[in-house]
Amino acid sequence: MRLTVPANYDAAILPQLKQYGAFELYGKLPFDITGGGRPSYMATALSKKGLASYIDAVHKNGLEFNYLMNAACFGNEEWTRPFHRKLDALLHWLTDLKVETLTISAPYLVQIVKKRFPHFKVKVGIYAQVDTVKRARYWEDLGCDTINLESFSINRDFETLIKIRQAVKADLVLIANHFCQPNCPYQIQHQNGHAHASGLNPSFYIDYPLMQCQKNRLTHKELFITAGWIRPEDIHRYEAIGYQTFKLLERNIPSDVLVERAQAYHERRYEGNLADLLLSWGFKKRPPKFSPVHMLRAFRFWKMPLGLAPTALQFMKGQGMLLYTQEKNPVHIDTRAIPADFLDRFQRGNCNMQDCTACGYCGRIAEKAVTIDPAFLDQILPVYEKLENTLVSGRF
Repeated sequence: MRLTVPANYDAAILPQLKQYGAFELYGKLPFDITGGGRPSYMATALSKKGLASYIDAVHKNGLEFNYLMNAACFGNEEWTRPFHRKLDALLHWLTDLKVETLTISAPYLVQIVKKRFPHFKVKVGIYAQVDTVKRARYWEDLGCDTINLESFSINRDFETLIKIRQAVKADLVLIANHFCQPNCPYQIQHQNGHAHASGLNPSFYIDYPLMQCQKNRLTHKELFITAGWIRPEDIHRYEAIGYQTFKLLERNIPSDVLVERAQAYHERRYEGNLADLLLSWGFKKRPPKFSPVHMLRAFRFWKMPLGLAPTALQFMKGQGMLLYTQEKNPVHIDTRAIPADFLDRFQRGNCNMQDCTACGYCGRIAEKAVTIDPAFLDQILPVYEKLENTLVSGRF
């Protein structure tokens, strides 16, 4: 098993990550010409000099670096000469840093890199939504070396996973610890919103899809089980059908949490709260290199409407996001209450994810395994309602 691990830019933990199976760190500058898969305000406040120093540390620890250029949209700027001048400058700089891999979600950008900078390995980003044999073959024929499969929807579709693995020679990557919903109705809006909230000129952005998904999970706890995460204990099932590389999330998490996640998957065992491996919020510590000053500058840059700011900040504080912390994770997923044969039903093909209400399998497991702190719900759900009403009314 090989792990591709998010860079939170704490070089001190690189030896531990390598010890626990990491071969690659992935990350990017908070602002660049291509943008990425996260809003720039969520990114670590990192200069080019700081990133260069971190990449140097990555290489000294015998690891590789994967630079993300994985936005789903470039706002049609890719058809302009200034875009290409800035893109060439960025790729020359990454070449000088000896970056090994680029993650890309746009076919046109793959063609550019393969023609002008063929020394880079290219990894297809998850926003390309590779979930069929036909899509996987397309990207491989385009020259891509590695493909992140659309794990949200097919991590538990073993028939499709087997067919894709048999159809292409490229390395295939599965995200192990995400908790997005299969066939999420917010997916297209979400990835495009992130694209336009990143890049050199990001626009103001409220993560409405994230807000809605968070609320849906907190009010329908079976969604914590229907999400296509992979337990550390189940990694062997995927290795048995030819999958050896797994991606871990998330970039803006504390160092101790990142190391814990790598260790759990490397050892293929985790006996704690499974939510601690999955959630991107609710930590006891702030992410490294993330400060109140950074957040203030971000919001000033984005020009958050004054009528929205108090409720948005209340939401982030109550949820334990960005610089806000929580003493205890309010969501608990008891790994011991999830049956050891949990995936048998999926491997037999008895779940098509079309009608979870009629099936009820994940709901029955959630009743035993998932608990959410009632006091937390009493505190946060009114904030969700207030924020949603403010956004829908347009009076901000």
